Amino acid sequence: MTLSQLRTFALVARLGSLRAAAQELGISEPAVSAALAALRTDLGDALVVRSGSGIALTPGGRALAG
Repeated sequence: MTLSQLRTFALVARLGSLRAAAQELGISEPAVSAALAALRTDLGDALVVRSGSGIALTPGGRALAG
């Protein structure tokens, strides 16, 4: 787990969108997805799930965002 991954997750959680987070960070969507995937592996939680309106945080994702 890196500070960059945590920063990326926090932005995704705040904006509710991988695309918006990627634009804000000036990186590609696959780079955002890769950062989240690494966090998922490290923490053993999905953190976010896709929903009809973008993404939703899992209970573990809400705990991390808090």
